[in-house]
Amino acid sequence: MAALTAVVVVVLLVLLVLLRRRYVVARVWGHSMSPTFHDGERVVATRRHHYRVGDVIVFRPRSHASLSGVRVAEPPARGEAPDVTATDVAWRIKRIAAVAGDPVPAWLETDHLVVPPGRVVVVGDNTGHSEDSRQLGYIDLTTVAGAVPHRAAPDGN
Repeated sequence: MAALTAVVVVVLLVLLVLLRRRYVVARVWGHSMSPTFHDGERVVATRRHHYRVGDVIVFRPRSHASLSGVRVAEPPARGEAPDVTATDVAWRIKRIAAVAGDPVPAWLETDHLVVPPGRVVVVGDNTGHSEDSRQLGYIDLTTVAGAVPHRAAPDGN
């Protein structure tokens, strides 16, 4: 009986490791992705090798000090801060606005004409309450955990 229990435990641990390599669960903080996702909602992201414009991704941004090629706005003063601040290390959930090789959106201040290799530009669905590439710059694909199953962007985006 002890041998069977040990085998079951090992199988469950292996299964858990495999699932964690494929999926990431993240909690939505704030209203930057409203009305698509709501504060407190949990999403499951699937790891991928390729991402497209319109995909909603889960990522961890690098610090402002490590950004290059994009003029990054200073975080707003206290009381005007977005729902998730630049120093927060939580997962971020945003929609891809441009991928490597695409023209850089006009709203992103940069010297580049196209998005550099290995990077994406992201934006929140609720742009008035979003900390996205306008503040974070390009998002390095090495920081992306995965994409959330497709939900259409709200009208107007």
